[in-house]
Amino acid sequence: MTPTRTPTQAPTRTPGPTPTHSQSPSPSGSASPSGSASPSPRPSSSPSPGACPAGLEPQVVVNCRVAPRSTAQFDLAVAHSRDLVMVRVSGQLYRAAPELFGPDGRRIACQSPADPAERGRIRCLTEAAGTYKLRLDNAGTETLSIALSYLPVLSTGTCEGVAAADMSPASPTVYGGNVPVGLAGTCYRTDFASGDLMRLIASSLDASVFDATAREICTTSTAYSDCRLTGAAPYRVVVHGAWGNDRGSYQLALTRLSQPDDCPVVEPQAFGTGPDLTDTTRCRTLRVPADGRYLLRGTGDRGWKSGFLYRADALRRGDTTKLCENEDYCGLTAGDYVYTVNPSTYPVPYGMVLRSVTETRGCTTGRDDQMASGAPVENFGAAGKDICRTLPTASGEAVYVLNGATAGGGTARYRLLDAAGTEQCRGQTVYDTYQVCRLTGTAPFRLLAEAEGAFDHRLLVQRVGETAGCTPWGASGYGTGSGLRTGLSGRPADGALENCFAVPADHPVTELIGYRLSGPQYQSVLHLVDPSGNEFCRIVAGRTDTCHSPAGRPYTAVLTNGLGRFDFTVVRRDATPAAACDLPAASGRIGSPSTGFTFESSVDAHCTTFDAAAADLLQASTHANTDQATAWLTVVDADGRTPCAGWAKDCRVTGSTRYLAAVASQDPLDRTPLPGGLDVWRLATADGWAPECTAHPVSADGFGPLGGTLSDDAPLYCAVLEMQPGQRLDVAAVTDDRLEGARLSVAGRENWADGDTAYTCARDSWLPWISTVCTYKGTGTGHAVLLFSPGQAHLPLAFTLQGARPGTGTARSGVPEAITPATATGSGYVEATVRGTGLSLNSQLRLTNDQLWCGGLDVRPLGVNADGTELRVRINVAGTCTGDFDLVVAGVSYQKGVPVPGYLPRAFTVLAPTG
Repeated sequence: MTPTRTPTQAPTRTPGPTPTHSQSPSPSGSASPSGSASPSPRPSSSPSPGACPAGLEPQVVVNCRVAPRSTAQFDLAVAHSRDLVMVRVSGQLYRAAPELFGPDGRRIACQSPADPAERGRIRCLTEAAGTYKLRLDNAGTETLSIALSYLPVLSTGTCEGVAAADMSPASPTVYGGNVPVGLAGTCYRTDFASGDLMRLIASSLDASVFDATAREICTTSTAYSDCRLTGAAPYRVVVHGAWGNDRGSYQLALTRLSQPDDCPVVEPQAFGTGPDLTDTTRCRTLRVPADGRYLLRGTGDRGWKSGFLYRADALRRGDTTKLCENEDYCGLTAGDYVYTVNPSTYPVPYGMVLRSVTETRGCTTGRDDQMASGAPVENFGAAGKDICRTLPTASGEAVYVLNGATAGGGTARYRLLDAAGTEQCRGQTVYDTYQVCRLTGTAPFRLLAEAEGAFDHRLLVQRVGETAGCTPWGASGYGTGSGLRTGLSGRPADGALENCFAVPADHPVTELIGYRLSGPQYQSVLHLVDPSGNEFCRIVAGRTDTCHSPAGRPYTAVLTNGLGRFDFTVVRRDATPAAACDLPAASGRIGSPSTGFTFESSVDAHCTTFDAAAADLLQASTHANTDQATAWLTVVDADGRTPCAGWAKDCRVTGSTRYLAAVASQDPLDRTPLPGGLDVWRLATADGWAPECTAHPVSADGFGPLGGTLSDDAPLYCAVLEMQPGQRLDVAAVTDDRLEGARLSVAGRENWADGDTAYTCARDSWLPWISTVCTYKGTGTGHAVLLFSPGQAHLPLAFTLQGARPGTGTARSGVPEAITPATATGSGYVEATVRGTGLSLNSQLRLTNDQLWCGGLDVRPLGVNADGTELRVRINVAGTCTGDFDLVVAGVSYQKGVPVPGYLPRAFTVLAPTG
């Protein structure tokens, strides 16, 4: 059978369009490569190639077979005394790599990729004309099917010529072709001169440039490469397979970037005028008349068309230094510049925007009182038709800039510049919907909006301190009911996405401020700004927070809502310890009843005040008496500091003589919040821990079990203990609350007001339902209290606490000897009693069996007798596998089936449910 020979087909070419010298072209998002070259049809190959021929012809692919454990040899003709021979062999070569031998029989040193998968691609520099031999060894035990060819880069006569007109930077010819399997490459002959700057653009496959001596000058394995040509002309370009992609269609464009003479000229434009968005020439000459800063960008119907900016005279010297990368606010000196759109092989329509930052042509008069006068919805008309508004605002003042998206529209990119073009602020993304801009430059100031398409937009400017259009916002009281306690309610005006509120100068210096919307809160923010333009507080997503307002000065607040369709209620309250609170003053005594509270709406709040000595250690807490968090707790001291704020938080304070504790509803869905209780406890004075705590001394080496009941009349259990550095205490808390919502913590005199960073408590990984692990990280003996409070648990709450003994295995968990009952059906929970010695609520037990998918059964302690011989447990057998289970103590080593202390084989059996 004869081998298949496939001569390569000539690539197609598509001349670029004649450049149009309009002031700016614009890209249309996904322009198809109209006018680009269609690739040549892929050469066919024989379905069953035969034995390999004795010789190869340049750029003709041969498909043939090499017998097992044999060598194929091919004659290759090279006409020039110096040439570069590119060889491509496609096939499962494994360890076989082609080798080239000269007319004198000596092996030529060739280059090949380091990757073994690419060993069939070699380049060989030859130093003599004549017939060369290509040898390929098949060391395998199977026939090797291959496709191969060679290309003598300098001597081949098949290179397509690329004329000067085809290399225009504005409209280059796009060549298309196909590289079949086994083709060494497709060649192009150019008339570039040494020193020229070539932009090499290739899609899909790699391309390399060689000079007259066969030296590779540059290559591209990405979209493009800018290459200053060194060496000797003429230069040839070879398109060849890329790593992992040795075949397929391609497109190629070559431009003489150092001669940008046919790039259309763009001169500075007035505002309100737009560039031509249909021009597909790939470069523009920007004519800058004077030194200064300029705003420039490529633009199209779908936004920016990014590219690169160069000095024209630098390109002529081969200098490709890019200017103003990723920046459109650019300092330039007078002269010509070249802008090229991102290189590609398909035409991109785009327009070019060029304006001086001091440009005033086309500017119109703007306002800075648009909360009252209104901000209309405008349409840019087309990309590049930027808008300019001259503002009446004086230097030294500040303005709100609100950039609200409209129905069917979008947010606008904007800048605020002074008379000299110095940028005061900017909004450059869709998220820049609100900003306070302090004007420090020279008036008049101009607001510029960048047109990225023909869409609706709305920019509102309001001078900070201007209250026209802002609703007066009075203070609310604490408690529930009608009147001012309900806050200030309203709805944005049609088309508006914001509301402005004015607060007089007689406000407290610390305020509790919150708001709610009648719909989703997540896109809303309440901004509080003083007369100087400083935002002193920001509240997000319908929350409540404390704000330190400017003493004796009025301020304004702006509520921004990205959706803009919902009713709002804003509330501000006095949060100083001098506030008129609705709850009775807290005594601080441990054992005193909780102060109950309820909410009638999601904007209600309650507060209490309490006095203390500076050395007192106090804790304020809330509990929900339900399975959900109920309120946001905030504590403010006499100096206006907020030591802590948060959900269901234990707030520890010291150092002040008077405090305010406020609880606010925090339900983002505006449901009727749940009732709860507020507690304030004085846990220590300068004389020591409170007597209610010292009455319950416990040891960090283990204690209990001990029990009691928490109630609204006595919502805290407090005990004292000492801990050594690094000591760990595991405390099990068993309650009759099904959700384990109670809170257990350890707090020490050390770092009391710093959040007790010396003491950390976290759920135990083995018994997360009931056990808390507390660690002391201080440097000396720690003097602490152990606190157990309701948290989110229901009251009354019966509890049992037990501190674990130190150690692991049976030293910690005891020695179980039996479990009764010893059987259960596989449905629901069962309670059982484990009998043994040294058992406790902290015993870490588990039932395991041989079936891997069962995963074992958790054994949850419920109660223990005083001498640790009986431990009541709960076991969840629902959905588990049936059969015998071993009872294992965590940390005990054992051999399956052999009883040892801490391991009882076949101690428990799960039966299949009946019926």
